[in-house]
Amino acid sequence: MWDAWHRLERVIKWTGLSVNSFALNIGLKRSENLYQIKRGNNGISRDLAELIATKYPSVSKGWLLTGEGSMFIDGHSSDSDSERGVPYYGMDALTAVCSDSMPDPLFRINLPMFADGDLAALNIGTAMYPDIPAGAIVILKEWATRSVIPGEVYLIVTQYFKGIRIIRQERDSDRLVLIASNSEQYDPIVLSRDEIVKLYIVQGIIIKKNL
Repeated sequence: MWDAWHRLERVIKWTGLSVNSFALNIGLKRSENLYQIKRGNNGISRDLAELIATKYPSVSKGWLLTGEGSMFIDGHSSDSDSERGVPYYGMDALTAVCSDSMPDPLFRINLPMFADGDLAALNIGTAMYPDIPAGAIVILKEWATRSVIPGEVYLIVTQYFKGIRIIRQERDSDRLVLIASNSEQYDPIVLSRDEIVKLYIVQGIIIKKNL
């Protein structure tokens, strides 16, 4: 029988969201109580099961609470096309990652190379033009600051800044330099890793051509 965390983890993976995004999506203000379940300190409460079942009606509340039976209620399948893929939100990506309460996704992007992405949203700014033009869809995956890959493109949120930039490491120090593709209009920004509040790597870009 699946223990509490593995039941919860199975649902989270099924939604295609990260733990933090899942917490926000079901209406929790913070994800700490989910991590308490992961650590084995708490079980799945009736209130939490109710939040999940309300948001995802195909998930069995009884299975969440006891592990008995099937994860899905009758007539639903974990292979449903409508529930696979990266959830796309028709809003600015910066707004999406900073939102305390996410709406339902408009649709899901089903591309195998982005299967582990957390969310997709719009790039509104011009800092990364021409590499990422305004109006392009960016596919994002939550990333650990200690695992930054120099030269990759990230969405970065700090107390005083949020935007999409290339991250490089400052020479002879551990500080990070944020570089815009549109360097004529946007200056580099230097910051330390511990200033970063949220970090997402840009896994992919979808650009719609105007024909």
